[in-house]
Amino acid sequence: MTAPVTTLVLPGEGPNCKQTFTCAFYIPDDLQANPPIPTNPAVFIEERPEFELYSRQFSGYAYEADYISEGYALYQSLERDNVTDAQYAPWYIVGYNSPFDFVDRRNEVWFSRVTATKKN
Repeated sequence: MTAPVTTLVLPGEGPNCKQTFTCAFYIPDDLQANPPIPTNPAVFIEERPEFELYSRQFSGYAYEADYISEGYALYQSLERDNVTDAQYAPWYIVGYNSPFDFVDRRNEVWFSRVTATKKN
């Protein structure tokens, strides 16, 4: 398994609406120029451009409630520090360990940083 495994969380509109989750696995450097072609039509290769983000790291075996709690803690930290360039939706949940690792686990939540576009 490659790490990190990122999951893009796109919140649904309004209360009680379904969220959309898109899970992504990192393709190792030696395969990036010519990645394996997916055989399942639901699997695709995504070229994600470089981006800046705000991150909060936490440990343990993370469940949905943990990611939500840590995401809220990151939100509170950014609000407390008067950060104005954070994009709170969509957001990412991130894991670095195999599901079979039970100790020393690393998890993160990410909010994208909105950056200004350069004008020519």
